[in-house]
Order: sequence, then C-alpha cells, then structure tokens
Amino acid sequence: FFFDCCVHVYTYLNVAMNHDFPEVQNLSADELAILLRDDTAFEQFFNNLMIVKNRKALKDDIQRGNEEMAAANLSMKAEIESLKEEIRDFTNVAKSQKAELEEKLAQKAELEAKHSYAALDKLLKDAMVQSEVQCDATAEAFQQGDMDLKQFVKCYTEQRKLYHIRKKKSEILTSLIR
Repeated sequence: FFFDCCVHVYTYLNVAMNHDFPEVQNLSADELAILLRDDTAFEQFFNNLMIVKNRKALKDDIQRGNEEMAAANLSMKAEIESLKEEIRDFTNVAKSQKAELEEKLAQKAELEAKHSYAALDKLLKDAMVQSEVQCDATAEAFQQGDMDLKQFVKCYTEQRKLYHIRKKKSEILTSLIR
C-alpha cells in the first residue's frame, strides 16, 4: 500500500510540478519515498530547490534594503527634527505676520471708511446743519437783545459764510461721488 501511495505521489508531483520544480522531475519513486518519510532529507531537498533559493535571496535583499533605509532614516533624524523646528518657527512667524496684516487691514478699512467721500459728505452736511443752528441761535440772541448790532452782524456773517463754504464743498464732493 505504501509503495502504491508513493507511486501516486510521484506521478502527481511529476505532472503537477514538472514546470514549477524541474528538480522533482528527475527523482525516482524511491527517492520521492525517502523525501516523504525523512523530514530532514525533505527539508534539505526543499531548501536546495532553485526557486526556494531565489525566494530566500530576494527576501534577504529586501530585508537588507529595508535595514539600509531604516539606518538612513535614523541617521537623518536630527536633521529632520531640526527642519521640523524650523518649520514650526516659520509657522509661528507667519501666524504673527498674518495677525499683524489683518490688524493693519482693519485699520486701513476703518481709515478708508472714515475718510471716504460719503463719510466726508456726511461730516460736511452735519457741519452745515450745525452752522444753520448757530445762525438761528445768533439771530434769536439779537432779537432777545442779548447782543448789539455790530456784534450780531460780525457773528452772523461769519456763521453764514461758513455755512455757504461748507455747502459749496458738499456740492463739489457730491459731484465727485457721482
């Protein structure tokens, strides 16, 4: 029975592994039986197969390459840490400069809003109203007898002159806006 099994195994191995393991093709049934019975002989035969040797050599090459890359990476660790620190410093500087820029842009926007044509026109119109109120107050004071004619004429003319200057400036500014 054992001999029949060996023959079947030999036939199977001969057919199935004829192309993958040409070393098996040249073995006799007795040699195959020995390989099946003796683990040491099988292991020695297996380790001497060309495909196994090639795979082990490939594995060793890959492992050696990985070890070399790891050593190279470890040798650059100090430089990498230094570069990381430099990046952190640049990032902090960039954040600081960004905050400063945003603050200056906000100041610029505030100044532009404060000194825009529309803002200046509003200030002029408010000043015109203020001049008008002052003129009315001066006229009321004169009517009440709180000031003499000379004082009234001088004060009222200055206030009306200021009102008309502001009005003309507002008109010019309004024409510039359009």
